[in-house]
Amino acid sequence: MAKRKSKSRDIERRKKVKQEQDSQLSTGLFNGEISQGNEEEVEEEDVANQDHQGFVNWENEEQDYELRPRKLKEKHMVESLPIKRQDGTVQRVMREVISKDQSEDEEDEEKEKEKEKDKDEVDEEEVDEDEHSHLTPQERLIKTKEEIAELASKLIENPEENVSCLTRLRKMSESRNFMTSQLAIMAMIPIFKSLAPSYRIRALTESEKREKVSREVARLRQFEQNLVVNYKSYIDLLYKHSKISYSNSSNNNKITSDQLKKGNLAVKAAQELSLSSLRHFNYRSDLFSILIKRLNKKPKHAQDLPVFVKSIRVLETLLKEDEEHGDITVDIIKIMTKTIKDKKYRVDESVVNVFLSTSLLEDYDPNSNKDATTTSKPKLKKKDRVHLSKKERKNRKESKEIEEEMRVAQQAITVEQREKYQAEVLKLILMTYLEILRAAGQSPLTDESARGQDASSLMGSVLEGLSRFGQMSNFDLLGDFLQVLREIMLDIIEEHNVEGGIYTGKEIRTMLLCIATSFSLVLNHGSMGKLPIAIDFSTFVDTLYKITTDIALDPDLELSHKSLRLSDPLGEEAQEEGQSVKPAVNVSTKAELLLRCLDFIFFRSKNGTVPRAAAFVKRLYILTLQAPEKTSLAVLKFMGKLTSRYDNNLKGLYNTEERISGEGNYILGIERDDEAMVKLERCNYGAATLWENVLLDSHYCPMVKDGSRSLMKNSKSEAR
Repeated sequence: MAKRKSKSRDIERRKKVKQEQDSQLSTGLFNGEISQGNEEEVEEEDVANQDHQGFVNWENEEQDYELRPRKLKEKHMVESLPIKRQDGTVQRVMREVISKDQSEDEEDEEKEKEKEKDKDEVDEEEVDEDEHSHLTPQERLIKTKEEIAELASKLIENPEENVSCLTRLRKMSESRNFMTSQLAIMAMIPIFKSLAPSYRIRALTESEKREKVSREVARLRQFEQNLVVNYKSYIDLLYKHSKISYSNSSNNNKITSDQLKKGNLAVKAAQELSLSSLRHFNYRSDLFSILIKRLNKKPKHAQDLPVFVKSIRVLETLLKEDEEHGDITVDIIKIMTKTIKDKKYRVDESVVNVFLSTSLLEDYDPNSNKDATTTSKPKLKKKDRVHLSKKERKNRKESKEIEEEMRVAQQAITVEQREKYQAEVLKLILMTYLEILRAAGQSPLTDESARGQDASSLMGSVLEGLSRFGQMSNFDLLGDFLQVLREIMLDIIEEHNVEGGIYTGKEIRTMLLCIATSFSLVLNHGSMGKLPIAIDFSTFVDTLYKITTDIALDPDLELSHKSLRLSDPLGEEAQEEGQSVKPAVNVSTKAELLLRCLDFIFFRSKNGTVPRAAAFVKRLYILTLQAPEKTSLAVLKFMGKLTSRYDNNLKGLYNTEERISGEGNYILGIERDDEAMVKLERCNYGAATLWENVLLDSHYCPMVKDGSRSLMKNSKSEAR
């Protein structure tokens, strides 16, 4: 009976000590270490308890620490170079040298402190378990919920007075009990959202700590320090749990199901905090890192996929809403570019597509040096003016001048800082795009089964990003982009000539995107007056001429990711239920990309000539014979537009009665296997005849039939 009473007294004593410790900070981030008053009280109670239970009286016995040898910490000083002051006097400088033995002793002391801290936490959990040992699991759950609700209500009612409740909740979130930890983590989300301000709380300087302040200011400072310390520990806990997921822990038997659930719960908590005002609070880079670290690889497990998609949406929302300031965008882009580079660009393309949501760069023009003009307000009529005395008018004029100066100064600082953020974000994004293109060009993938394992799978996202942000780059970087795009196309053609066969759908899309992106980059620079020289596009034009006939053989010419079709059951791209894969952020079909490239060549640049137009018309007729209905109609309309531009220069292709060319035969190019690349200038277009137009007159589609007849009719009318 005496043992039970002593045990109950011991539990009550430890519980009391624990509550007193919770009222203070558990870590010394801003202020010094916690005072040792509570520990001395605990030691006095331990001594009294041990004397009561018949243990040895320590007052009459020599303590262990008194038998230990004393170590004097002597500072070893070494004289450094002297400093000469402004008044001419020379000051002697001494610096302290820390020996290896002294540094090892300090490390041992830190390790001992960490062990003692871990031991105290374990003792607290054991006290809680002993206290609730007589309750059933259901009663324990109810008891835990009631305690968490009580702590949360106290914090909401009076956070400055009950700041110790926040420390208690944070310790409960670190509990080894899964249910207690889970409930505490979820409960702290709305608490931090309501307590934390929409600005950063800086650390107090040493002079600020020593100065005397009022009781209200001291209480507010103590609350803010407690809030920051507990929030940092909470973010570290979320980061620790978020590393564990179902996808990367499938082969690890040591990880339990509770840890997996905590991993997804931690990411969901970080998502909730990122969308709140805590995006402007302290340690937001650590908060964003929790989301971005989960985007290293697209998860294959069903329970990780919603968390992955939600993280993408949260980052896109943050980038879209940060249009005015830019500080959040800089933090996100820095972490993302570093993560993508560390993963060697083996990430999902949806991660790179996040860059397209950057609203900070929408109004950025690096070449504009225009000063912000202030809009003048219309003058009031004499009858609408308020009568003021001479003194009031003078005071009003002075106050207006002061307000105007402050507004202009504040606006200048804001604009300057925002332009600095814009330049930094643009540099990070463009350098990442260039490195991805170089990595993809070194090892282009033609195997569809290897999709998603190399930088070549990010080609569509990068090219779409270049077409949007590329015009903001300087001329030197533009040359690097064009060189990389040219190498990517030539590598695909060279590999195709060695292996033979026809181009795959992925290869055709990549080459069309390279051509469209190169023209888009140069035209955007030209419209801004940034091109001092002319750029040769003959390689891109020849490549388009080369692959025009192969485009018609692609079965997915008019299909996109939104098309209703069955996936290949034998391929690795077989989709899960309800999921559809987006091939690239540029969702245009290959037919749309082809027409876009043709429009760039003949109508939006100076690369269109009569020989090129005639050669392309012949190839486009060959494509129309094999292409689907919608593509054939679009190509016929484009050829009608092309014929109207070059007037009578293309009439010889439709009519052979006026002249008979004896200068050789038309070289189609696709029948020559020994030629590495068909040159557009060598096809002898003057000897070509559009006999495909007669075949199109028997086409099954009435609209295609009418289109071919109208082209023939227009050519005859022009000839007359």
